[in-house]
Amino acid sequence: MKSQLAIEISENAVRFARLLDAEVQSVDVFFFKDKTDIRYKEQLDDIVKEKGYKDEDFDDYSLSWCSSFSSLLPNNVYSEVSEVEIMHLAFKEEIPHDNIDHNRIPELSIVNVFSIPLWVKSFFVIRFPRIVMQHEGSHLLHGLLSSGAFNLQIAIVLHKDKFNITISNKNELLFYSYFEYENEEDVVYHLMYTLQQKELLNQKGVLLLCAGVGADDLKIFSIKKAIDKLKDLKLLKQKINSHLLLNFQSLCV
Repeated sequence: MKSQLAIEISENAVRFARLLDAEVQSVDVFFFKDKTDIRYKEQLDDIVKEKGYKDEDFDDYSLSWCSSFSSLLPNNVYSEVSEVEIMHLAFKEEIPHDNIDHNRIPELSIVNVFSIPLWVKSFFVIRFPRIVMQHEGSHLLHGLLSSGAFNLQIAIVLHKDKFNITISNKNELLFYSYFEYENEEDVVYHLMYTLQQKELLNQKGVLLLCAGVGADDLKIFSIKKAIDKLKDLKLLKQKINSHLLLNFQSLCV
């Protein structure tokens, strides 16, 4: 049986999970109290020591970095523009080159360019040299496209104040974007508007709802209840799975 330490981390919280043959066996969630580079590392060090993750010998190690600073580009466009320029054009912010990384998504011939702090990379690479670090969007895309589902798939990954909507159909990516939100109504509004623009209302498919690391699980259930009342989404089969990204990490090692 294959063991794996899967980690989801954001600037707000971290989730450690032990996987056995891609099935989640245990999960520990911790919220960061101090948010400076040094304190992030100190808090993570305490967690790793307390839970004994460093003492266990896992077959695989993986990490999902959760951030809305993520931009998808076709391979040919990526090869023509620097990563610093890509992030500046996408987010109108100057992001240091050392904080920029990328994942290739060969199934779609695209590249996910994203920002990840140096404290994340330095902490985990030193302690777990074999760890595979990717952006959560990369895990999401790999997972959706490898599921074998030919019909419409919609995934909503909720975080503290932002969320991601990803839509695939017939093994093609139709939509991928992050939005800010204040309440559950904002999430439903953006979902409805996106599906309307893509002419996907009243379509059969699956809607995956996932509470990302640091998100309130109760909000996911509120969103599901709100969607249940919408006649234009009656044909969507909703599934709540807060282990979605942890499960998808098993495909990326």
